[in-house]
Amino acid sequence: MRMSGGRRRRGWSPWAKAVAGLAGLGLAVVLAAGWDFHALLQHAAAGPHNFHGAHCATGGGSATAPGAAPQASLGLSAWPGFAGSTTHNMVVPGVLPGGQPLSASWRFATNGSVVMAPAVVDGVAYFGSMDGCVYAVDVASGHLLWSFAAQNQVMSEPLVVGGSVYFGTGNKEMVSTAHGVVRGSGVSAVYALDARTGALRWMVPVLGEAMPTPAYAGGVVYEATGGKEFYAISASTGHLLWKLDIGSYISMSSPTITGDTAVFGGAAPYALFGVNLRTHALAWTVPFPQANSAVDDLTPAVAGGVAYVQVPEGSATKRIVEMAVRVSDGLVLWRTTIGTDYLNLVQRALWQGDLAGHDGEEAGVATVTGGRVYVGTPGLHGLWALDAKTGAVLWRSAVPAAIRDAPAVTSSQVFAVSDTALYVLDRATGTVEIQKTLGSWITRSGVMIPCSTPAPVIVGRTLLVGVGVDTSTIEAIPLRGL
Repeated sequence: MRMSGGRRRRGWSPWAKAVAGLAGLGLAVVLAAGWDFHALLQHAAAGPHNFHGAHCATGGGSATAPGAAPQASLGLSAWPGFAGSTTHNMVVPGVLPGGQPLSASWRFATNGSVVMAPAVVDGVAYFGSMDGCVYAVDVASGHLLWSFAAQNQVMSEPLVVGGSVYFGTGNKEMVSTAHGVVRGSGVSAVYALDARTGALRWMVPVLGEAMPTPAYAGGVVYEATGGKEFYAISASTGHLLWKLDIGSYISMSSPTITGDTAVFGGAAPYALFGVNLRTHALAWTVPFPQANSAVDDLTPAVAGGVAYVQVPEGSATKRIVEMAVRVSDGLVLWRTTIGTDYLNLVQRALWQGDLAGHDGEEAGVATVTGGRVYVGTPGLHGLWALDAKTGAVLWRSAVPAAIRDAPAVTSSQVFAVSDTALYVLDRATGTVEIQKTLGSWITRSGVMIPCSTPAPVIVGRTLLVGVGVDTSTIEAIPLRGL
């Protein structure tokens, strides 16, 4: 039930909690009174877009070259779901007009944490921030093209399809509403923007946060929420086509769509769900009775009709289990325990938070390519390569840190980020070839603590990664400079 990638924000002041509670109460009143919640929020959207009085950033710093028109050969032609594809391998084309690969160097600073990787489409990097804004930045120069201020935190990756940008908003506060306790206070919604200008096309309010990255398929935008519901929304009009009560709330588990099935995880109860998009019904459920965290944060990687997920099992200590689930019927094909997290007991004894980059309450997100599953875990140091068919461990890398997010895998190397560093590994053996400090931190009670960066994205010969205090900055780093 915690945000993936070690990006939770705890220690809210009593005043902040009171404000969040009042916001939740207001939502309950609106729903209970039977007001047209959709029309009300559409009206609010027509006014000034600000989030807690903040304004979108302009980027700051400087780029190495003047801004240029977006190029179709830089990035993908569409970004329809989490990490751009069901396999999560964010290595995308990056060729300049002259034929040379992109090798850019720039920084773009926002006013809040950037918790998900940029979506790179047709020469533009689109990303959200917990400052409540979505940014479109020229990927070659780092120059701001436009920004849009929503009415809550943006923790999803933007989807970019057919000239539109889709994303969700929300936060992790638990509030009471007329529909019971839901996760997410304030205005939670799914948005559509014009990809060229950032102009609002539509906004659909949802019950509970819409923190997960949505998914696009067949002209429909799908989202799972902290209100225990799964939404199907017309991508062109914003009309709600249908919704399904899941019975579990979703934190950061983004739906992964393959064929007619959307796969994602939920909490209370903890389970993996397969929703049939044709029948609008649950196709299957895989319960995890030994799990008490993380399942609602996991985003399945899917390849060859198989979903790959990680589940920490147990309480005081946790077994870190990687498993393969057949998407057609929910059959568990294999389970591999990659290690036991004994530090979780120490963490719980000290405080509910990160312990030197450790977090046994979350799950690692995998990348699947070439018949292998590459994955780390917040509970243990290292990165693993598993056989995708059997679950056999092929190697465990001696990375001296916990890896939460999906690595980027090229033909010869694996790029992974931890709380404070980038690691480049030999793809065949897992040997660490390069280690580079990124300097990513969060602040808690005035103390600087390491903070996980967004998953790495490789565009041509350029690495995009999050850096800075609260990982509020996206940096483009030439691979030749590593």
